[in-house]
Amino acid sequence: MNYIFVDFEMERIDRIHKTARKISRMEIIEIGAVMLNSDFEEISSFKRYVKPSYSEHISNMITDLTGISDATLLGKKDIREELLNFSEWCLSEGEEFCVYAWSENDLAQVISEMKLKNITKTPSLTKVIDNWKDLQLEFDKSLLKDYHTSLSNALDALGMVFEGHMHDALDDAHNTGRVYKAMATSDDYKEEVNIIKSYLYDENRKSGATLGDLLDFSIFNFDFS
Repeated sequence: MNYIFVDFEMERIDRIHKTARKISRMEIIEIGAVMLNSDFEEISSFKRYVKPSYSEHISNMITDLTGISDATLLGKKDIREELLNFSEWCLSEGEEFCVYAWSENDLAQVISEMKLKNITKTPSLTKVIDNWKDLQLEFDKSLLKDYHTSLSNALDALGMVFEGHMHDALDDAHNTGRVYKAMATSDDYKEEVNIIKSYLYDENRKSGATLGDLLDFSIFNFDFS
């Protein structure tokens, strides 16, 4: 079994495209993903910039957030081709797999954008969508939480720091995989979720304390390299 972690960066569809915006408000402009094997080792990665169809220019806000500009996307392929490339990459190792994203928004974006652009489901893309899961939801359920934990807060709660740059799709995917590995490989994780839950609500966070200050994570024997 392989485990795939994916993240998208997106731009808003220009307001002049009123009909399109009724179907999807956003367009994917970057796909980032990492693949872990059954030993939770990263064995492959996927990174593509995507040319939008309804956004004439990348906004300054998105450029500041992601580093993606009009020049970055010059000559890039559209989402139809890159979704196909991504789905074929997911199947490239010949193993069964699950796809995880941090939140339900990424899959919703794929579905709405496929509808907007009349993208037909290929067998590989169908398999990707059918095996897609929301890791944020699984993390929140384990903590009996009724609101969404951000990826950075999940890492913080597990005593880790974000590796790379936030809002880089590949780095976000890599860090999502690190959270999954922590959840999947520690026998003590479920026993400690109440401590993590207390941390997430704790006023100590306002003073800069991390969960690592409150709990000895050496018992987990995590390897986050």
